[in-house]
Amino acid sequence: MDLHLAGKVALVTGAGRGIGRAIALEFAKESAHVVVDDIDAAAAHSVAEEILSLDSRSLSVDADVTKVDQVEKMISLVVATFGKIDILVNNAGIFYELEGPIGRKLFEESRPEEWRREIDLILYGALNCIRLALSHMIRQKSGRIVNISSDQGVVNTGVKGMSIYSTAKGGLLALTRGIAAEVAAHGITVNTVSPGLVRTTRAMLAEKQRETKPEQYHYYKELQNLVVAGIPLGRIGEPEDISKLVVFLASDAAKWITGQNFIANGGHVML
Repeated sequence: MDLHLAGKVALVTGAGRGIGRAIALEFAKESAHVVVDDIDAAAAHSVAEEILSLDSRSLSVDADVTKVDQVEKMISLVVATFGKIDILVNNAGIFYELEGPIGRKLFEESRPEEWRREIDLILYGALNCIRLALSHMIRQKSGRIVNISSDQGVVNTGVKGMSIYSTAKGGLLALTRGIAAEVAAHGITVNTVSPGLVRTTRAMLAEKQRETKPEQYHYYKELQNLVVAGIPLGRIGEPEDISKLVVFLASDAAKWITGQNFIANGGHVML
């Protein structure tokens, strides 16, 4: 199916690794121009180089989506470079340190500043990007916004340490419905994709750190085994399982779909 995305301009946040990277590359395969945003400038640049090798135009930025001034500069740069913004994918949602993803604490062990940091990134980051992209989409009478939530935002599957994460991701679902209703008259659709457990950077790091961080390794192995046991399709997801759905929702093939949440977790939510 030709999704008619050639020449469309897509901005993907948190696109330096994992699901975000897969989404950015999937847009490039459809001949879209892709803006790769990641707070890790080197990671963003690397993905942009991959996109250029696929003969699509690309631009890398390292905007922190929790900072309004940085998002303003990013959106202005996108429009100045490409003349428009057709697609926004709000994917940023995990904090990284030098050794990898920052772990999540049990709620009783966490502090308010830690709650704010996670909610700022997942929820306010999306709010900042949507608000600043919308004026351009409204002016051109078209646009596609896809928010990346999680099945943990729909139903907590009993994984510990996910309370604040689930709260923020659940907020994205309500945000999607509210904004979708407001902007539909302008030809703009807003949808959410909620992945289940996907083999991303966090899981791969755990495998590599089997000897150096045995507790983290065993935690992810136990989590993976627990989740896979309840997945009818019998495996955890790959980033490409999510990216193809996102790109479909960003295309005109999905132009009559808005305000919806699509759970991609191998059927786990059925149980």
